Amino acid sequence: MGQNDQEIKSAKEIAEDKAGHTDGSMDPKKDQPKNAASEPVSTDKQFSADQEGRMKLTFYSYLIMLGAIGWQFLGKIPNPQTGKVEKDMIQVQEIIDLLAILEEKTKGNLSKEEENILKATLSNLRLNYVEEIKK
Repeated sequence: MGQNDQEIKSAKEIAEDKAGHTDGSMDPKKDQPKNAASEPVSTDKQFSADQEGRMKLTFYSYLIMLGAIGWQFLGKIPNPQTGKVEKDMIQVQEIIDLLAILEEKTKGNLSKEEENILKATLSNLRLNYVEEIKK
C-alpha cells in the first residue's frame, strides 16, 4: 500500500488505539482507521522510536497527544492511566485555544501532514465541544 492509499488517523482514533495497549505503546502499522481529512499521512516517520525503543516526540506526535487529551476531557475516551471517563469542558477549551495558537503561529512553517493533522484535530475538537455544550 503506497502513501497515497493511506488515510489519516484522527487524534481520537490514535488515543483509542493507545488506550487499548496495556503497556502504553502504539503500533501505527497495525490498523489504519479512516478519517475525513483530505491528505494521506505516513505514520511510519511520525511515530519512529529512538534506539532505546521510546517514541520520539515530534510536532506531529505532540499534536496527537494534545488531541487525545482533548478527547479525554470531552469524555469521549477514558483516561488511559485510570480507565475512567473524565469530563472537563474548561480543559477542553484550553486545549482548543492552545491548538488555535499553534495553528496561527506555525502558519506556513508546517509540512502538509502536520498542517492536516492540526486542522483536523482542531476542527474535530471544536465540533465535539459545541455538541457537548448543547447537551
